[in-house]
Amino acid sequence: MPNSVHLIPRNRLGWIPSDLRLAHEYCFFLHDESARLLVEYEQAEAHVVSFSFRNKADAKAFNRQATKDDPITAMRAGGYEAEVRKVVLNQITMAMVSDYLHHIYEALRCLEKRKVVVALNLLRKPLTDNLLYLSWMLGDEDGFYHTFTTNSPRGITPSILKSRRAEILSSALAMTEVADVLNAEFIDRALFNRAKQAGFQKLFQHAVHLVTVQRVELETTPENFNFIFKCYEDDDLYELIYDVLPHVLLYLSHVIFGLFERIAASDPGGTNAFRVRSILGLYLVEGEENEANAMERLADLTCVKCPDCRSPLKITPHNAARLVLTESYRCASCRRSQAFPFSWIF
Repeated sequence: MPNSVHLIPRNRLGWIPSDLRLAHEYCFFLHDESARLLVEYEQAEAHVVSFSFRNKADAKAFNRQATKDDPITAMRAGGYEAEVRKVVLNQITMAMVSDYLHHIYEALRCLEKRKVVVALNLLRKPLTDNLLYLSWMLGDEDGFYHTFTTNSPRGITPSILKSRRAEILSSALAMTEVADVLNAEFIDRALFNRAKQAGFQKLFQHAVHLVTVQRVELETTPENFNFIFKCYEDDDLYELIYDVLPHVLLYLSHVIFGLFERIAASDPGGTNAFRVRSILGLYLVEGEENEANAMERLADLTCVKCPDCRSPLKITPHNAARLVLTESYRCASCRRSQAFPFSWIF
């Protein structure tokens, strides 16, 4: 696995352990692709719902109602429930994805500065709260909308969702392009199982609370406060985080893509390019057999020649990762970096 593919400036990676830099850049790649999609939909106003009134009387009634109440109430009063549903789901998707991305971005930036506990605090909400609601919306839109509109907020609390968590994650994953790559049970255990030492739940609880005694698996060690005396130069927390984070962000990025597809269909080529790049990126981060698998899939690109020295493209682990994440490669002969529009293939 290469150390870095220069997706992120080198001066920002000094505190990231060298063997985890590709994983960090991959996480930023997934964030950036979701952010790009959000911006494109906002700029195109794809989430805005337009509809025509059945007649002039409906239009007048809507205008009268809207001056007293909100437009949603006025639309419901006029019998435009299908349009109301679209408005509600679109607005929730846009706002919740934006909130998720803000937290993920700041968490990744904190990891670059060795502010690991702050990063864990920032990761806790998007990876436990936002993740479940976005998953519920994708996997069971009817159930989510009915509960949100008839039994909110009591029917949508985290304690209510706890008993349905496995079902929600499984249903959502089945509707993504990575159902054969990821495992819903792994995501559930990695994020929510308190007893899993290699999971996030204990890290989240210790990052949020100085003392934890309610459950033995989370208990603070004697004469200690959670993380207060932790040496910032230790790499063990980074290893725990990047053992899980790339998989979870891959899952969430595809959930987000699925929800945006419901707002408005995206370009099929762009969607396919993201699917391939995101999956191959995970394989390269995981290394070993999966890395070899990713490189094999890119073998046909050896017909490409360097524009400067005309040497054929050599698929090394470094070049494989650069092609997938940055759409560039480094010539093995002249060592020059060359752009390669990988997404153009699709």
